[in-house]
Amino acid sequence: MPRKTVRYRADIIQAMSLGMGDYPLQPDDPFYDWRLLAEGDSWFTVGAIPSSNLLYELRLKQRTVILNLGHPGDTLANVAQLSANPEFVRRLAHPNWASDWDAVLLSGGGNDLIDRAGDLIRARPRGAARQAADYVDADALAAFGADVKAAYRRIVALRDGAASPNHGKPIIVHTYDYPTPRPAPATFLIVPFTRPWMHPVFEARKVPKSLRAGVAALLLDALAGALLELESELPAFHVVDTRGLLERADIDARGNSGDWLNEIHPNGDGYRKIAARLAAKLHRVLAA
Repeated sequence: MPRKTVRYRADIIQAMSLGMGDYPLQPDDPFYDWRLLAEGDSWFTVGAIPSSNLLYELRLKQRTVILNLGHPGDTLANVAQLSANPEFVRRLAHPNWASDWDAVLLSGGGNDLIDRAGDLIRARPRGAARQAADYVDADALAAFGADVKAAYRRIVALRDGAASPNHGKPIIVHTYDYPTPRPAPATFLIVPFTRPWMHPVFEARKVPKSLRAGVAALLLDALAGALLELESELPAFHVVDTRGLLERADIDARGNSGDWLNEIHPNGDGYRKIAARLAAKLHRVLAA
């Protein structure tokens, strides 16, 4: 009978915890086989709303520690702008602060897309709008993709700076699966914590309900396309494509539906599906 492969849940450190003298976890502890640096939005954020996240669900073949710098609402622009994210700069590239990371995990671009949804989704054009593309500003979407690629190029340049101890270390990013624009905000206990993210824009632009899933897919495909183009352009830059992995939420659901807890965050089952694909990529990249 074949032996079952042991999978370990990663130990996750929040950057603020490193300043506590008695905190037991340290990224340079020789106990760990892999050391990962993570930065990104609420899909990575430990203790955020919702409480589940992608890093929690990772199961890896090696004992792994992750230093997580993510915060809810972080956008890729904030990650890329050095003055706005000094902790990321120090932990990745400063010779006196950075650890010797095996890989860097980034979750970025989704919030940037949502922040610019008002510019990307247009009101019904003159004449009969019959397809999702009629509600998307193609020029604005192309400009968004260019901005995403520029931001990631800055991060790779930071990693590969002359003084960086992590020159050439693999960066792994993920695409986002297809959310359903719907009135489903994040909640704290049972109280709405924030308003739905995409839904108000779709309402304001009067996008027909029958086309909303298709419009959202066009936006997410553009973001994924930008990331995949970078994979063939940048050194040691890897993309985990998660599109089509999750069961979409019902457009009228105001809470947990399909593999989604709310409008833009997967539930535990959804995160586990994505984490399995991310883990497989990590195993391939770090075994190479």
